Amino acid sequence: MKELLIIASGGGHTGFARAVAQYLPIKADFVVPEGDNLSISMIKPYADKIYQVPKFRTPSKGTSISLIWRSFISSLSLQKYKKVLATGSNHSILPSFIEFLKGAKIYVIESQDRIVTRGKAVRIISRFSSNVFLHWEEQKRLYKNGIVVGPIVEKPRYEPKDEGYILLSAGSEGFRKLFDTLYSQGIENVVLQSGKVDPSLYPKWKAFAYDQNLEKWIANASVVITHQGKTAMESVVYGKPTIIVYNKEWKRAATLEDTKRYAEILGASFLESPSSKLIELIKEKRKPKILVPGTQKLVEFLIG
Repeated sequence: MKELLIIASGGGHTGFARAVAQYLPIKADFVVPEGDNLSISMIKPYADKIYQVPKFRTPSKGTSISLIWRSFISSLSLQKYKKVLATGSNHSILPSFIEFLKGAKIYVIESQDRIVTRGKAVRIISRFSSNVFLHWEEQKRLYKNGIVVGPIVEKPRYEPKDEGYILLSAGSEGFRKLFDTLYSQGIENVVLQSGKVDPSLYPKWKAFAYDQNLEKWIANASVVITHQGKTAMESVVYGKPTIIVYNKEWKRAATLEDTKRYAEILGASFLESPSSKLIELIKEKRKPKILVPGTQKLVEFLIG
C-alpha cells in the first residue's frame, strides 16, 4: 500500500495540489485530468507517479455520461493508498470514493471562494472524508468536519516588485467579456493570461494562453485583475492591489454572494460584472489585507 495520493483536478485545483507538494517531505503520486498537459507540467517535479483520469464536467458546460463511465474505469485501476487528498471539482469525486472503498483515509480542500455556499463536489466528498481543509474562519460553518488551516498557497518564490503593468488573468477557462471590456478602454500596459480565449485577439497587449510560472507575473505586477479564482488569493499574498470581477458564466462555480464575501476577506476591490469602472479601481490601487499562508499547517495535519 502506497502512502499518499493527491488528486490535482485542473486549474486552481492543480494549484492547490502543487502548493501542498512543495511543502511535503516526500514525493506523492498524483491524479490529473486526462490530456491536461498544463497540470502534468505543473506537478511533474513533485510527483513520483502520475495517473490520468477523465474530467466529465467544466464550470461552463454540462456533464458527459460517457466520460463519467471512463472516469470510473480509470479510477478502479488506481493503486491502493493510505491517504488521499482531493482538491475539489467533479474530477476528484470518483478517484477519491473508490480509494475510500479500498480503505484509504480521504481529505478534501474546499475552494477559497466558497464562503456562503458549499462546492457541490466537495459537499459530496465531505460525506466520506475525514476532514475538509478550509482557508478562512468564515468557512467553518459549512462543514462539521472542517479544519481551518489558512490560505492554501504555494511557497513565495519572488520578492515583490512593481514593474508598472496590469496583470489580467482569469484562470484556465478565460473570461472574454472581461478581456474585451478592458481592451476597449485603450489601456496598453497589460499582461494577459487568456486561458482558452485566443490571445491573438489582443495584439496591443503581451498576451499568452498559459504560463505555469504565473506567480512571477503576479509578483512583478502593479495591479492584478482576475475573477473568483485562486489567482486573487495568490496576488494578495504578494501584497498586490487586486480587483475581482465576477464571472456569471461560471454557472457551477461560486455565487455572486460568495464572491463578494471572498473579496471582503482579501481586502480586494469587487465588480459584479465587467464595466468601465475598472479604470477607476485600477487608479485607486486599493491595498489588500495581509494573509499568512496555511499550507504548512495542512501538510503537518495530513502527514501527522
